[in-house]
Amino acid sequence: MGMVFGAIIPLFASQTLEHERQKHFRIVRSLDEIPERKAIVIGRAGTVVKPGWKLVIVSTVKGFFGPRELHRIIDGIVRVLKNDPDTAIVIACPEYLALHNGFRALLKFLHNVRDYAILTGGRVYLVTDPLAWNPREFALLKRLED
Repeated sequence: MGMVFGAIIPLFASQTLEHERQKHFRIVRSLDEIPERKAIVIGRAGTVVKPGWKLVIVSTVKGFFGPRELHRIIDGIVRVLKNDPDTAIVIACPEYLALHNGFRALLKFLHNVRDYAILTGGRVYLVTDPLAWNPREFALLKRLED
């Protein structure tokens, strides 16, 4: 029995180290900083995305994901990550989501998205300007990168 654990532990340890090295959540200032070939962008109407990326529009206009429907947005993100973890998730309108839901709800939402990315090996990018947040809020957002 000791031999089995002796063989498994180094294997598990190397997978854990590699898993920790991969960043699952990054804050960037613009879409141009994102090196991904495939991405789903959660953003406002008019957001210009790269070829190979898909824009999911968040708007109060009927027929789109509403900014207060964080549960629907996260369901869509989870579906994408489960079906294709190689597709990056880009949240390009966090200020808009915070405006409609409050900062605490946005932070909870982002924690859930990051957790799903970790579990599926996916990557999440948050596109924002640090000056859009008060220092405490931005510090809490930065902690998601840890």
